[in-house]
Amino acid sequence: MSQYYNVFASLLGAFLLLGLAAAALAWAARLRRLHGLPGGKVIYSDTGASEIPAQSLYSARYGLAGKPDYLVATRRGLVPVEVKPTRDDAEPQESHLLQVLAYCLLLEETEGKRPPYGLLRYKNDSFKVDYNNETRSFLVDVLEEMREAREQAEVHRNHEQMGRCRACAYAEICEEALWPNPLDASYGK
Repeated sequence: MSQYYNVFASLLGAFLLLGLAAAALAWAARLRRLHGLPGGKVIYSDTGASEIPAQSLYSARYGLAGKPDYLVATRRGLVPVEVKPTRDDAEPQESHLLQVLAYCLLLEETEGKRPPYGLLRYKNDSFKVDYNNETRSFLVDVLEEMREAREQAEVHRNHEQMGRCRACAYAEICEEALWPNPLDASYGK
């Protein structure tokens, strides 16, 4: 009788372990869908979930550094993923697309292989950002414009978004701010 009991207990233990493993896999798949991650192995995370801080990707050639939220090793290569969990726009913002392209360029520079694409995840949607000759060239042109702007004595605001102005490090001294600036002589008049 104890022989059957031992077999039964062993089988029950095995089923429980299988059930726990299945539940863990289902939970991982749910998190992957929630964060819009592609199939593959997450090899890097800058989301604070890991105790080890993620290292910045750096390109001396372009004077560029950055940390994507995730790097996923897929069959086609490494894919950077940027998550903007509070954004619910129907279309991605250009600055967010450029951020993902910058991570693609950094991967190409540091790994020696061009990523197939990058992903931008908003609250309810994911956007695939193609990384090809055209998008790479566009990004490099934007980086060059930024370098040239740093050398200019005067650079003008390039947007009409009040939230961006409020969050800008130069908001208090900007003469083109879109929100009331207490340093402005006309403030409160």
